[in-house]
Amino acid sequence: MKGLAASELSTRDWHEVGENKEKKMTQEADNEKRVRAFYEATIPGHRESLRGLQAPHVIYDMPKGMPIGCGHFEGLQDVMERFLTSFYGSLDIHFVAEEFISAGENVVALGRIEGKTRKAAVPVDVPFAHVWTVREGYLQRLRAFTDTALLAQALEKD
Repeated sequence: MKGLAASELSTRDWHEVGENKEKKMTQEADNEKRVRAFYEATIPGHRESLRGLQAPHVIYDMPKGMPIGCGHFEGLQDVMERFLTSFYGSLDIHFVAEEFISAGENVVALGRIEGKTRKAAVPVDVPFAHVWTVREGYLQRLRAFTDTALLAQALEKD
C-alpha cells in the first residue's frame, strides 16, 4: 500500500487501513485508562494499587532542581525507596490530573500537585506535565516536568 495513490487502493486495502486505525485508537484509549488509574491511585489511602499499574522495571526521570527526589530512578524498588519515601515523607499531596493527551504509546497528563508540606502544613499547589510511556499494559516510563521553584519555596517555609 505504501506509495500508492488513494485511487489505486482496493476496498480490502481501505478496510485494512480502517482496522489499523481502530486498533491504534483502542490501544491509545487503554493506555490513557492506565494513566488515569495511576492518578486515582495517588489519593491517600488508595496507593496500594500503584505497584500493579507499573512495570517492575519502570523508569522515573524527575527534573533537576526538584528539592526532593530529583534524578533518574530505575525499577519499582528504586522508585519506592529513593523517590517516593522522600517525596511523600516531606509532602502530604496528591496529583490532580486535569487533561490527558494520548499519542501511540505515550500519554501526557497535565494537572496540579495539591496538598501541603508535612511539618508546617504550607500549602502546595504546583502545575505538572507528566509524559508516560505505556507498553504491554503497564506504565514503563515517567518523564516529569513541574515548577520546582514553587516546591522549593513551600519546603523552605516548612
